[in-house]
Amino acid sequence: MDPIIPQKFKDRYSPLVDDPEAFLQSLLTQPPKSFRANTLKASVREVKSRMESYGFSLRQVPWYPDAFISSSPEIGSTLEHFLGHIYVQELTSMLPALTVNEIQKAGLVLDACAAPGSKATQLAALMANRGALVANDLDYHRIKALKFNLERCGCLNAVITNQDLRYYPEKQEFGAILLDAPCSSEGTIRKNPSLLSRWSENDILSKAGLQRQLILKAYGLLSPGGTLVYSTCTFAPEENEGVLDFLLSKTEAKIQEVKIPGLKTSRGIEEFRGKKFSREVKKAVRVWPHQNDTDGFFLAKLVKP
Repeated sequence: MDPIIPQKFKDRYSPLVDDPEAFLQSLLTQPPKSFRANTLKASVREVKSRMESYGFSLRQVPWYPDAFISSSPEIGSTLEHFLGHIYVQELTSMLPALTVNEIQKAGLVLDACAAPGSKATQLAALMANRGALVANDLDYHRIKALKFNLERCGCLNAVITNQDLRYYPEKQEFGAILLDAPCSSEGTIRKNPSLLSRWSENDILSKAGLQRQLILKAYGLLSPGGTLVYSTCTFAPEENEGVLDFLLSKTEAKIQEVKIPGLKTSRGIEEFRGKKFSREVKKAVRVWPHQNDTDGFFLAKLVKP
């Protein structure tokens, strides 16, 4: 039996999408399995050869050559996964790390909400284990998974901190910060249909309040000229463009265009339910699930003058 999409949900998001029917229908289907080669331990060619030798049918992702799509759920049961040669990860989850340009020159990088480690391990790979990566998370229990994944993937340049980002020590500035903020997770409905049964606009507003605090703190931890990548896996403008608008009103932050060749995206929304946001938020990127057969996602790249 298909999950029931609340009418309030339909009314809220249908006007924002290019194809409302395709969007709503996509939420009722499972996304494809995806993974990326962990280049700290194996080359993309080696991973592709090994996985195909098991009989897995693979399709390389056009906008990220390290990543593959497969219809085989057994991907996560392979020796390659156990040894950290691959990392099973949803495609849109790979976008934030890719958005931090010239990451090897950033020196000190902070993954502000890192557990369980999908983005942190990807950052370490993109940094080629150079520089220093601080993987932080508030939840001590999730830190265990973060530690395990960093070790499994051979991330030698990473240290772990267990802090509420809002009270993170300001003794050190970071050249790049990735803030994949806690959110209402609407973009993961395809994997977790039960989210629809407890979906509420009150949860959205609560998360947005927290996100405004987190992004302001993250921006304060940036060194001049540094890059802040803000992302969520939700559709709610209050948690996305609204949070960017808040930061722009409080700081000198600048939003840069995000371009991901080969990935279909939509621009940020400048107005929602009578609330107008800064025109700069249109430089952000929305990934609707029906556009590329992925989860839903929001992504913005900011720089500190």
